Amino acid sequence: MTDALALPPLPRTSLADATAELIRERIFSGAFEPGMWLVETDMARQLHTSRAPVREALAMLRAEGLAREEPGRGTYVATLDRRDIEEIYEVRAGLESVAARLIIERHDEAALAALDHALEEMRRTAEQDDRQAFVDADLALHGELCRLSRNGRLLRAWEAQVGLLRTLIRLEVTTLVGTVEPLLTEHGRLVDEIRSGDPARAAAACWALFRGASQILTERMAVDIPGQSRNDTTRRRPGSGATTETPR
Repeated sequence: MTDALALPPLPRTSLADATAELIRERIFSGAFEPGMWLVETDMARQLHTSRAPVREALAMLRAEGLAREEPGRGTYVATLDRRDIEEIYEVRAGLESVAARLIIERHDEAALAALDHALEEMRRTAEQDDRQAFVDADLALHGELCRLSRNGRLLRAWEAQVGLLRTLIRLEVTTLVGTVEPLLTEHGRLVDEIRSGDPARAAAACWALFRGASQILTERMAVDIPGQSRNDTTRRRPGSGATTETPR
């Protein structure tokens, strides 16, 4: 068993969401390679949980495009490339630039104050060098931006990606950047441009922020894993250093 593939036990209170986040992190780091067979029983045993939350987590990952199901054979890690990461951030930029425009069009001072408060929380966690808290504050600011748009469908579209976004932000903040100061500066610029009242400037700041994050992830993460293809019939199971033949 290798440390990179093994999954740690989960607290009993953590279920499908925590399971999905652990598997996402393994996928984006390259530990779980494209085409790897994700075996419910193996993962449930390692996580000290039942198969139900694992099954629910795999359904989330399939909906996010991170896993694929082959009827009668099981669930496998999907093949991801640079474009997949770029598309995730393009969707974020599209949603949040529209949210910014809606806030600007309403001249909503209360919304601007709420964004200022969310940004201040990011600054506080940065000053304390608490990376995990910074992740939560980062995600909270973007969630607040979408909520303040007062567009229910936009908010639900954003919320459908929360698990995936949290994993990406966590990887970026805790693993891929030396300091969070540039991230804080970019978020400050986004809030400033929304406050400026110019939708074009706010959209530009939004796209710049997400293109920067996308570039960090695609350049520094093992997104493309050589030697794997969708049609391989031999796969490693999580928690095993050996390959396991796919059931026929």
